[in-house]
Amino acid sequence: MSNMEKPNTDSKMSLNKINLSKWIEMGNTIPICINEGCENNVAIRHWSAQGDPSLKTECSRCADARKKNKNIDGITFHKKNYCENKDGMLGFICPMDKERYNEFPSDIYHMDHLDGNHHNNLTNNLITFCAICHTRKGKESGDFNAFKSSSRIHKV
Repeated sequence: MSNMEKPNTDSKMSLNKINLSKWIEMGNTIPICINEGCENNVAIRHWSAQGDPSLKTECSRCADARKKNKNIDGITFHKKNYCENKDGMLGFICPMDKERYNEFPSDIYHMDHLDGNHHNNLTNNLITFCAICHTRKGKESGDFNAFKSSSRIHKV
């Protein structure tokens, strides 16, 4: 692969560092990972044109381990491998087959911030929904970009 074909990851990394520095200088913080026992900051998906981070709910280390079904000593994962709307808490029943929840890949399950604040990663503010229920909840409530094509959850 020639130099022209290689992705320029150095400039992307420095831009991420610049955005993070600006974010912190403005008095903002990056939340801590949702998993009990982890003190790392959550992973950042990307930065918006306005300079706001799109945040994950876990740090990269925890997300990688959970997806590979590996334990980390002293860490309890919060994200469930089933939809917590299985009994219809959102006013509709999850359409996924409850008996087969564990057969689906973990990325089909999303963490929902009950108060809509994506910086509030307290466990009592987080609930696990499948992508279908999370998107429907967002569309029906007008919550956090669920209906926008630029949203990270529009692909359902």
